[in-house]
Amino acid sequence: MTLFRKSMAVVLTGVLVTAVAVALPLRPVFGEGGARRDVVLHERERNAANMDMLYLVEFEATQAGAQKSREQTIELLDKLVIPTLESLGKDGKVRAGGIVVGTLAGAIVVGAKSKDEVTELVRALPAWGIMQWKVTPLETFAHRADLEKKVVQGLRAQK
Repeated sequence: MTLFRKSMAVVLTGVLVTAVAVALPLRPVFGEGGARRDVVLHERERNAANMDMLYLVEFEATQAGAQKSREQTIELLDKLVIPTLESLGKDGKVRAGGIVVGTLAGAIVVGAKSKDEVTELVRALPAWGIMQWKVTPLETFAHRADLEKKVVQGLRAQK
């Protein structure tokens, strides 16, 4: 073996020994559970806290929106209903939704930090005064699955 190869083998062996010496004591910490798990869970909780809450917003035209005459209907649709529908279609907070076919009723799913933010969004719509609004907070599927997993763990621990 040449001198270069011998010195390279010694260096690589030293690097390997150092890596093993550093990694072995950390194994229990970063294995199942331990500090690494806690860091990952904390990060997930922090991200969840920064995420928007989801709200189901259902709406339906009230009697104030009932058709009176041809001119009033044109005015109502042109000034209130169409701008509201266009606004809902473009608003980045509206995640999904639509109108019930053949009616002036529908639902949207809104991502917002609070119910007050949803209220502000709804009240800013041109047709908010002629609609009846119902807002329901939603849990994400992932959040609910995590809660149910904790219930299962608690029930298993009761054996």
